[in-house]
Amino acid sequence: MLELTYADGTKQLLGTDTKTWKAGIAGPVKHSAIFDGEVYDARVKQGFETPELLKTPEENKEFRGQIFPTNGAEIYMREDLTLQPVRTYVWEGVEGASEEAYGTVKIKREYKKGEPVTLHKGETLVVDFGQNSSAVPSFVFSAKEGTKLMCLPSELLNDGNGAKSRGMDGPEGSVHRLNLRIPDTGMQLEYTFSGENKPVSFRPQNTFFGYRLISVTATDDVTFKSIKSVPVTSISKDMEIGTVTTGNELINKLISNTVWGQRSNYLSVTTDCPQRNERLGWTADTQVFTETGTFFANTDRFFHKWLHDMRDTQSPLGGYPGVAPFAQYGASDGDMMRVGWADAGVIVPWTVWKQFGDTKIVDESWESMEKFMNHVNETKYDHNALKAENNNYQWADWLSYEPLESCSGKQYDNGALKPDAEAYWNYLCASYWLIDAGMMRDMAEATGRNVQKYETMVREAKSYLQTQFLNADGTFKTEILNTMQTPALFALKNQLVSGSAKEAMVARLRQNFADHGNCLQTGFLGTSILMQTLTENGMSDIAYELLFQRKNPSWLYSIDNGATTIWERWNSYMKDSGMGPRGMNSFNHYAYGCVCEWIWETAAGIAADPKLPGFKHIIMAPVPDKRLGHLTAEYKSAAGTIKSAWKYNGDRWTWKFTIPEGATATVKLPGETTSKEYKAGSYTLSL
Repeated sequence: MLELTYADGTKQLLGTDTKTWKAGIAGPVKHSAIFDGEVYDARVKQGFETPELLKTPEENKEFRGQIFPTNGAEIYMREDLTLQPVRTYVWEGVEGASEEAYGTVKIKREYKKGEPVTLHKGETLVVDFGQNSSAVPSFVFSAKEGTKLMCLPSELLNDGNGAKSRGMDGPEGSVHRLNLRIPDTGMQLEYTFSGENKPVSFRPQNTFFGYRLISVTATDDVTFKSIKSVPVTSISKDMEIGTVTTGNELINKLISNTVWGQRSNYLSVTTDCPQRNERLGWTADTQVFTETGTFFANTDRFFHKWLHDMRDTQSPLGGYPGVAPFAQYGASDGDMMRVGWADAGVIVPWTVWKQFGDTKIVDESWESMEKFMNHVNETKYDHNALKAENNNYQWADWLSYEPLESCSGKQYDNGALKPDAEAYWNYLCASYWLIDAGMMRDMAEATGRNVQKYETMVREAKSYLQTQFLNADGTFKTEILNTMQTPALFALKNQLVSGSAKEAMVARLRQNFADHGNCLQTGFLGTSILMQTLTENGMSDIAYELLFQRKNPSWLYSIDNGATTIWERWNSYMKDSGMGPRGMNSFNHYAYGCVCEWIWETAAGIAADPKLPGFKHIIMAPVPDKRLGHLTAEYKSAAGTIKSAWKYNGDRWTWKFTIPEGATATVKLPGETTSKEYKAGSYTLSL
């Protein structure tokens, strides 16, 4: 429907009907879908030029739902971010192949930037754009009529002489596609030339890919005047509101990788990855990254739309799904109440409200959130009580390096769930019960609702955690949990221990990091609270060690191994041994980019206060480190532009910060225990 608003304010609606409109299958797009790709035949006229192929449309009488605008989740082609090739070459033939290896491609020609490119039949063109992203290739090219071009996107090249032991699926120098899971049938772009006597422009309009490289073949000669990659995202240029840079190039690369991961995966919904046959709105990925994303982009409207999807996918009992909106898996009746995933239904509204001061998002989800929380409270989020809803399985601290990690099957013994694993799941569930209840209390207070209900729930959840899972000395009753990082982090975050018991837990956690060579062992859930919890409990030194760590697992390890976005696994690819597990291995997952929340709030010292959301009151307590050299952050918050910039001159630390008009800030300097209130203005402090 088209809505026209005239100069005098009157409106006219022009909609489709079955009397005056015609419809049909016509035009050069012969097939298109996000997993399949697109088939385009330029010899075929556009549909509006072939009315004879159209007929009276059929009225759909099956749909009984409501249709809403995609307000906040529009999709943009980011022309301003257009990527140019960083390397372009043509290969034909292979050398060095054996039973153990696919060999290495024979490169025939390499092309310089801006040079026209020629591709002959039997040859393969490889273009590296230098940046993994959700995007579509854009060509200006020419060829004889009927020439077919096949374009295959890829995230990385095969290497190591194509050694099969390294997980390679072709010769070194060719593109790797095995991690897409349907490399032979999906993620393909086929174009048939019409034979015009001049170069034509083309980019697919009805699909998207996740890639850094493309591999191109053709049935006859093709000349390329231009080859580009245009990013596709729901984050428009105007939505980008925050920048943070440091004096350390590796950390700057980590920040860049996080931003590109957000652009790639905030695409209509919060996808987990943009490349393989998945691209689903996984709810834990969403919730662990939500706060980070609000610093880089104004995601308020985007999440109004996504939370509508979440509510639509809620079960009759109140359980939230592992995926929203409903898709091929992750949202069935047996995929509800998965700890850390289901909780996104509360965590996301709370985070958006806190960051943007938006109570409407709370109001829209309140009834749904209450239904979920009543279900959690009635069952104490106990795994056994929820077996029928979660198929007796929790994803838990997904892809961690710790015992009882779910993806690896470590929680089972000969097919039977280990008692230790069940205790761990119940502990994590109860931990989120407490977290969710606290957030509901905050939102209830902000919107004039029943605060006491959630104050009581917070006390009950905390008491349950302390009596059910912890000894008086702060050790866990389930012994294996004392050897892990994530359980201790949740205990400290939720303030379950105090006094000597807390001191002992902190000491054990310090020793755990030392025993692992100052490496984290956490997965999706543990990593989301890791850095903040360490800092809040006197371990900011460890947090910085983790930030600068370059061994496996760490954030910088992936960068040393070629990452341009955040990876799904800490070890998705290793230069020394090759590919990580092939069944589930994405090189553009944004979840672990949640470390940038800590960079914004702790390293830069820009954090929102839930008591006065939307940055009307700012918590500014920067924790600097000389290894960063300097830091500059600027954030266009809901209350105005906030700035924070510091640098070292020898041992002297100088900090300049700006509080926007109408806002206030609680300021605490590094190493100090007391804070001071500041009004709007710009200030310079030194230590």
